[in-house]
Amino acid sequence: MAPTSKQQAKHFWSGHLEQWKSSGLSQADYCRKHDLCQQKFSYRKRQADVFCSAKPNGSTGFARVEVNPLVSSPSGAGLSLRFNETICIEGITADNVMLVQPLLSLLR
Repeated sequence: MAPTSKQQAKHFWSGHLEQWKSSGLSQADYCRKHDLCQQKFSYRKRQADVFCSAKPNGSTGFARVEVNPLVSSPSGAGLSLRFNETICIEGITADNVMLVQPLLSLLR
């Protein structure tokens, strides 16, 4: 029987996710046994994983970084971060080196 409201759907899938965890079955086997759509099950599991891994204080994952206005690079070349295929921190100078450790601790 398909759930008819968002609240019922949430309850339906959370119940199945809990039963699956304790069943010892693979996701595919559990879905076959209970006649569930594997794609929907996987989607709900990912959603539950994201929800459970969210920080309880409501953090968005962003961190506020404040730069002391008295500390500036005389050359005008500031510190830059790049998060593409690799992490890159550029523009470290004697004037901004004290910012590197706080940034690295936030990234861990």
